[in-house]
Amino acid sequence: MRIKVIAATLATVGGLAVAGCSAQPTAPAASTPAATTVPGTGPTAPATSVPPTTVPPTTAAPATEAPATVSAYPRAAAPVSLGVYEPSEGNSWADVQAFGEQAGQPVRYVVTYLNASDPFPHRLGQDAAAHGAELILQLEPAMSMARVAAGDDDAYLDSLAAQIRDYGHPVIVSWAAEANGDWYSWGAPHTSITDYRAAWAHVMSRFTGAHNVTWMATINRTYASAAPTSDYVIPGVDMYGVDAYYTFPGDNFQTVFGTTIAQIRAVTDKPIMASETGIGPVAGQVKSIPDLVAGVRANHLAGMVYFNEDQGTSQYHQNWRLSPTALKTLREALSG
Repeated sequence: MRIKVIAATLATVGGLAVAGCSAQPTAPAASTPAATTVPGTGPTAPATSVPPTTVPPTTAAPATEAPATVSAYPRAAAPVSLGVYEPSEGNSWADVQAFGEQAGQPVRYVVTYLNASDPFPHRLGQDAAAHGAELILQLEPAMSMARVAAGDDDAYLDSLAAQIRDYGHPVIVSWAAEANGDWYSWGAPHTSITDYRAAWAHVMSRFTGAHNVTWMATINRTYASAAPTSDYVIPGVDMYGVDAYYTFPGDNFQTVFGTTIAQIRAVTDKPIMASETGIGPVAGQVKSIPDLVAGVRANHLAGMVYFNEDQGTSQYHQNWRLSPTALKTLREALSG
């Protein structure tokens, strides 16, 4: 699963702290899938998001990346709203600022993940507001969806809603992300879509006084055994996020994001964001960055949040951190 700067695991029961990459679908013969996330004080790889055993074996990355290739998408002047997750962001804005400077534009979104009963990240929030950025809080529930819908987590939800309201600046809130996958307790097939939607509706009802909240339902990139994307187009939210990573050789925007975006847009015309993404050394950062940026532009996405961490533990948790050469390529792609 992915690692995001998204906040707040719900409630008192110990939560699943999963982080950093979206789970990957079984890869096609020529290209392969992406991954998913969840951090708190420092993202850790999810215990339950095990990729399908049918995925092809890892291919070693070349020692030197090939130069960037020409994207399949036409260049467009439209700006791309850039977001980032930096492991150090809760303690210092320095790495977030450096990422924006190296990318050639200020960071628009900063994602953070909160574990059960974690408070609103005031320091990060103030840093974001001071630099014109918006927080994305990923809430990771610890309770069952039935218990959340019954109100068992209301004390925490009400407290968090009050803290966000008092913060006063715009905040994007996502909750129980990537439920179309099977690595979280709230995901398919562990939780019925009826209970999941009831819990979502209840959570939103506890934030009625926090008018600075934009609700985002985050869906993992679809794959062969994933639950139907349309089930997770949640009534009442304001926008949708897609978590997906360039994980295998041959991955491109269409194979990584395209199908899921099309499935969401078949149901709703609300905005969509690349809410968590990264490019690993296996896919090749330098050659893939122009394709990622061009795909975000061509599909008119609301933004692109890059998961800038070296997880480096498996095919689905690679070193996503952009190299100096890759950052230069990102700068060029964003300015094109």
